[in-house]
Amino acid sequence: MEQVLNAVRAFFASSTLSPHGICLLWRPELIWTHATSDIVIGLAYFSIPLAISAFLYQRPDVKFGWVLWMFVAFIMLCGLTHFMAVWTLWKPDYAFEALLKVATAIASLLTAAALWPLLPKVSALPAAATLQARIDERDKALMELRAAMATMVEMREHETRQKLLLDELNHRVKNTLASVQSIAAQTLRGANDIGEFKISFVDRLMALSSTHDLLVKREWANASLRELTEATLRHYGLPFAYAGPDLRLQSNLAVTLGMALHELATNAVKYGAWAGGGRIDIEVAPTQSGRAVRIVWRESGGRPVTAPTGHGFGSRLLEQGVAGELGGKVTLDWRPEGLVCVIEAPVSEKIALETATAA
Repeated sequence: MEQVLNAVRAFFASSTLSPHGICLLWRPELIWTHATSDIVIGLAYFSIPLAISAFLYQRPDVKFGWVLWMFVAFIMLCGLTHFMAVWTLWKPDYAFEALLKVATAIASLLTAAALWPLLPKVSALPAAATLQARIDERDKALMELRAAMATMVEMREHETRQKLLLDELNHRVKNTLASVQSIAAQTLRGANDIGEFKISFVDRLMALSSTHDLLVKREWANASLRELTEATLRHYGLPFAYAGPDLRLQSNLAVTLGMALHELATNAVKYGAWAGGGRIDIEVAPTQSGRAVRIVWRESGGRPVTAPTGHGFGSRLLEQGVAGELGGKVTLDWRPEGLVCVIEAPVSEKIALETATAA
């Protein structure tokens, strides 16, 4: 053991050695040229591995990163040898310099040994242009996939809308057929002969068709009472006026009110104001509470009116159909100066004030 310690002491002994500066005859220009160059090279050697280390820290996913860490160790040891060369200009610690060079040699040998077998694998990595082309191809495929998925979603939404439209059409057709059936039965009940039935039935179907045309324009969402009144009464070519705010009517209620207006107009032509050169005024106003609306059909200027002895289709439609549909009440006042029909109903989803602009 003593021999080993003596050998170590002898290896690190520097008292018999001279610093490297003696070889340069202590010429300042040579000393400082060597020192400055080695310091700059050492700093550069330290800067390079620091940059590589920062890169590897930020990019832990880099393949073969362990080889770069070997380069870091090798380059830092090379930098230390240059700093040691500066030290030995004044201090003859050549044993430490020798050990440092041994470490550097081992690091360089291991790095070289690892690098050559790794070269084929590194060479097989795709080039940046190839990677970009693959990325572009992938992005294009993703865009096409998204477009295809969007098309599929749109097709499903279209199928859903189509089914809803077919269901709605089926519902409308059933309601319309039920209305036609009811009109036919009620008209037949009040007709004296087939000729009278035909005329009344066709007139009522035309009134129903007029209301349907108006609802189609609104896509069966709702209807305007002002527009419904215009569509029902305009073709008679006789004087009438609408006053007060407009009302928004649910589609089923619009059909019922359209038929009711037709019955009132037909009665006015046959027996009321329009039979004697008079006029009709439709007045709409909210009640004092604002929770209900009042629609008044007022005939004036025609020949004297007398109340009918029975209840025809129009009376039953108003007093039962309209009142039941609205959840309100309908009164028919057969005044000598003309019929006054008052429809009063609570504001609801079926009937609501739309504007407050007077006609």
